[in-house]
Amino acid sequence: MKTTKLKDDLLYYDIEKRIDSIKGKKNINIFLFRLTKIIVFIAGATVTVITGWRITNSDLINFNPDNYVLIISAAITVLAAIEGLFNFKDKGKSNNLLLFELRRLRDRICFDFDKNPDIYEKNKEAHFLNFQEILESQKVIIENSDNDEE
Repeated sequence: MKTTKLKDDLLYYDIEKRIDSIKGKKNINIFLFRLTKIIVFIAGATVTVITGWRITNSDLINFNPDNYVLIISAAITVLAAIEGLFNFKDKGKSNNLLLFELRRLRDRICFDFDKNPDIYEKNKEAHFLNFQEILESQKVIIENSDNDEE
């Protein structure tokens, strides 16, 4: 629930900016997760094909499939390591959780403002404290994910 009436309110503006930014990060992480999975799948299939591929007349073409299999296997290992290192899926889930909380706060702000602007002004401090709690919980999630990597 968005409202244009609060566009000059700094708290609302900051929440909107964070929602848009985190939504973009979430989409990028999900895209990268899916892309690496697709590339790993295609590369794995390619290794299977090349491993079974036999050249009957080796005098005409100097082709050693072992070298290509080695290169493709190395690429698969690198891609799997990249996905494991950056953990795109978990980052996307974490961003999704933060988006949910920020959207819920934004909806409460809009509801209070639409109900009566005086109610919004009265609850503004509580909304700000809730906003700080959301950011603190995200910080804890990030710190815990960093500790898992060590």
